[in-house]
Amino acid sequence: MMRLKDWQPWLVKVFLGLWGLQVIWLMWYFGPDLAEVATKVGRAQVGATARQDDPFYRWATAAAAVIPEDATYIFVDDYEAGKEIEARYYLVPRRHVLLTPKLPPSFLFYVVRQEEASFLLNRPDGQPPGPGVEAAGKSPAFQTIASSGSGLILKITDPSILGGFYD
Repeated sequence: MMRLKDWQPWLVKVFLGLWGLQVIWLMWYFGPDLAEVATKVGRAQVGATARQDDPFYRWATAAAAVIPEDATYIFVDDYEAGKEIEARYYLVPRRHVLLTPKLPPSFLFYVVRQEEASFLLNRPDGQPPGPGVEAAGKSPAFQTIASSGSGLILKITDPSILGGFYD
């Protein structure tokens, strides 16, 4: 009859062998990303890695680089959970106005005038812009600013949009 003391060295070797096989499998599986992860860990960019891979984050930081901190921007969004709050987080302390994508051009121009907005942001969601944003893109009062991602950043070049707007 074998005692436990006789099995201990054998069990330890089996356990270490299985652990070694798991490490080898993980290295093979994650091998293509290993150099990039090691570089980011070495540069202490671990927390920023996930955000940098997010296209919305890249678009929002591009907008933050363009919009002055004392400016007001209009954010056009379909109220998707969290995106408006996330955009506000990246663009703080700038003042924002939230509008729906289905708004008519007249109401968009009215809000621009009333709120004295300097920028119009249409969130990158893969859908065509609504009628208000489409009209703003064609208007000479708005200038398209190139940004990373599919979102739209428009600068309001004519701050004195005059007149009442009716549909």
